[in-house]
Amino acid sequence: MLNSLAEKLKSIDKKTIIIGTAVTTGIVAIAGGGAYYSPYLTLNNMKNATENRNPDALSQEIDFPSLRVSIKDNIKAQILKQIAGARTATTAKMTPELVEKMVGPTIDKLVTPEGIEQLMQDKVPGAKIDLSNLDRDMAKSDIKMGYESLDRFVVHITDKVDRSKDVSLILKRDGLAWKLAGIDISKLVDS
Repeated sequence: MLNSLAEKLKSIDKKTIIIGTAVTTGIVAIAGGGAYYSPYLTLNNMKNATENRNPDALSQEIDFPSLRVSIKDNIKAQILKQIAGARTATTAKMTPELVEKMVGPTIDKLVTPEGIEQLMQDKVPGAKIDLSNLDRDMAKSDIKMGYESLDRFVVHITDKVDRSKDVSLILKRDGLAWKLAGIDISKLVDS
């Protein structure tokens, strides 16, 4: 009887180990898959918020301080590139500091939750955003996305007609989630 009980315990131990291993493996796979696909979920949330004109939902997916710096740097670089090619008396006086003073306050106002809301509700003159054809416009672009590092995920959007025009959206890890932290428009505007 003691041998029978010992054999049952061994059988239970083996089953417990097998079940425990399977459950642990499943949990690790689900967690790993969730971690891997979380930037894709962030992009989907941003797309849905934009299509539904929901600035609050969109704001949750954005790292505003990082995005402001990224946009300022991109716009300053584009302006300075255009100034370098112009070579007029007026442009000769333009310095990076002066460009910063011109660009900075506008970007600081627009790249906020309130600014995003105003843009989405067409309350900013000259900055009308037409989202009615978002799917069609996205179909006119080649989109490639992927990890550049464990903490950086980049979406490259290239115009199918003019391959020299492209934009990159940069997502960075924020804990377990991801947020839009930068936009690279360096090839969007020709000098």
